[in-house]
Amino acid sequence: MEMKKIVSIVGSNNKNSVTNLVMFELLNNIKSQNESYEYEIICLSDYNIKYCEGCEVCFKQGFCPIDKKDDFAIIRKKLKEANIIFFASPVYVHNVSGIMKTFFDRFAVSCHLLNFAGKLGFTLTTTYSNGQEKVKLYLKDLQNSIGVKNLNNYVFSRATDSIDEFIETNTKIFFKEIELNYGYTDRYLEKKFNQFKYMYGQIDRKNLSINEINIYEWEYWNQKWIKECRSFQEFAVKNK
Repeated sequence: MEMKKIVSIVGSNNKNSVTNLVMFELLNNIKSQNESYEYEIICLSDYNIKYCEGCEVCFKQGFCPIDKKDDFAIIRKKLKEANIIFFASPVYVHNVSGIMKTFFDRFAVSCHLLNFAGKLGFTLTTTYSNGQEKVKLYLKDLQNSIGVKNLNNYVFSRATDSIDEFIETNTKIFFKEIELNYGYTDRYLEKKFNQFKYMYGQIDRKNLSINEINIYEWEYWNQKWIKECRSFQEFAVKNK
């Protein structure tokens, strides 16, 4: 039996939050119904995550120097090992939580590399009664931006939803989405892949100075194995 690993990023500073509770109950129910799934919940409040400094080293050299100063490299590694990624955030003033935004800022270069291709994604937004649509779409967009194929985006409203019913309903939806899914691509991901591949394929390396912010990105997109990929799906399978 092949194990499938789910890694969930939870952006709540409150360890007793509804977001933490719903995420745990949902993943635990998924595992209880299918033992081929294992999961890990990463509560961002348990990690030291520093702010992005906008130094652009990730674009120039392909790594973040702040990774040596905090725990972000640990989280990045766990996500790389996942088959399925969840992003979960409460609504804070009609947006994701501050700690979630700090987390996303550290993924800047991945939004240019699509280097989480080959993974499937879901999101969870929790709210009392409003702001959920903006947060839901933002979480989905961030998954797409790093190359994750988003399958569904769950919203839990404390004003109207029962946790037990929510868990049972969305566990069924989770399995149905996985069952009906084919491949790691969609129209958005194919479009982004072709845009990056074409853009960097048109740039002559000789015209790039050492101070250009896209040196690393140019080298990434001009790797032989990527240039030979005819689609994002092929790219995702090879990247996986």
